[in-house]
This record gives sequence, structure tokens and C-alpha cells, in this order.
Amino acid sequence: MEQSRIGEIEEILINAFPALEREIYDGWILNFSGGYTYRANCINPFYYSGYDLKEKIIYCENQYRELLLPAIYKMTSAVPKVLDELLEAKGYEIVKYVDVLYRSLEDWKPLKAEWPDSEYEMITMSQMDDEWLEGVNHLIGIPYPSMEKIQKKIFRRICLPMVCVKVCHHGKVIGTGLGVLERHYIGLYAIHVHPDYRRRGLALKICSQIISKGKKMGAVHAHLQVRQGNTGAFLMYERLGLRKIYTQWFRMKSWPESKKIFD
Repeated sequence: MEQSRIGEIEEILINAFPALEREIYDGWILNFSGGYTYRANCINPFYYSGYDLKEKIIYCENQYRELLLPAIYKMTSAVPKVLDELLEAKGYEIVKYVDVLYRSLEDWKPLKAEWPDSEYEMITMSQMDDEWLEGVNHLIGIPYPSMEKIQKKIFRRICLPMVCVKVCHHGKVIGTGLGVLERHYIGLYAIHVHPDYRRRGLALKICSQIISKGKKMGAVHAHLQVRQGNTGAFLMYERLGLRKIYTQWFRMKSWPESKKIFD
């Protein structure tokens, strides 16, 4: 995988999921979001760095520790290997692997799948509404109100063209999906289905709808992120023609006072 393509997609991912606060430090992007998700509370070190790496790591640790957050780095093969080795030597453990999947939309054809029964309704919107936001909160099981507020703030900060999808059954939101368009890429996010409604092809229909709408909006590529080990999701995304192109890994160092990350 070319480093330029990784850098392009990583920039798109950062823009599509904006942190509550962000700092640029010698080419590194520091994200702060009160502990909601690794990606919204991590350091992205893929731009050119001129300062001494050991000094930069200390600076970043102080910034995150002051906010009672662990220090987390999002790494890819485009990041200099010397940094990954240095972080490992300093006790940063890998806490998560995420694969980035991709497909060209040149030959995209929507997948045809029937609803399990006639009581299902798919609603597609150009902006997220309160019902969609509440649906995502419920489906991912955010444990306390402060994290719910952070999640809503992050989503509401997205200022790029989007496709919001919600699936309702008997008036209740039981599935969600979000597509964000940038640089002719449609990125898929917030793909969730209630446990009682899984294995019915709902996630497949949500993703197909987002990609189809994204292509009509001008997208020529599609991408998404999926945590390693989620075998069911990988099989579903393969049916959509999405294939792994590179891997992200998150290295973390925490302190006794650090907040736990909700991810």
C-alpha cells in the first residue's frame, strides 16, 4: 500500500470524526474528547516531524495526563518505524487493531435483499436528526450521560456532506449507518444493528444504501474501518466488495488517574 494513499485516507478519517479539541504539534495531530473512543483521543503522528522524538513523547504525555487521559498513538505502516519501536520500549502497549477496507465504485451495483417482514422502514437523510443520534447511543450502549453528550457533540461537528440511514421496526430505531463524503470517498461509519435483529441482512442493506447514495453524490471510492476479530462484519463487508488495504494499531500508556476509554 502506497504511503500517499494511507496518508490521504487517514486525513479523511480525521475530518470525518472530529475531536472536541485538537492541537497541532510539530506535524502531529493531538485529539482530545474526554475519553470517548481511541480515535477521538489519540495522537496522529503521520506528518513530518522535526523535533526530537523523545522530547515530543514527553510533551504529549504531559498534555494528556493533565486532562486525566491516557496517551494513545494511532499507528500505521506510513508512520516511521523508529517511533513505533520507541513507544514499545517506553511501555506503550497495543490495545486495538483496526483494518481499513476499501473498494472502487466504478463497477458498483446495489445489493438486492428483501426485508424480513413488511414492518421495516429505511429512512435516508442528508443530515442526522435527534432520533438517529439517540438510536446510535442506544445501539452501542453508552454507559453514562457524559459520554452520550460527547458522542453527540462529535457527530454534530461533522460539516462534510453526509448520508444518514436509520432502520425502524414498529417505530423503534433498530439500525443506523452514516456515510461521510470527502475527496470522492464515501466513508462508512456508525453501522449498528440491535442484537435482536442481527443476521437478517439489515447491516448489508444499510451499507448498500449509503454506498449507492454516496456514488450519486460523486463518490468513486468507498472505505470503512473494522476492528480485527469481528469475523461477522468482515464477511458482510466482503459481500460489498470491500477489501483490507492497511491496518491501524493503537498504542496506549495510562496512569492510575487516567480515565478509561469508552470505545
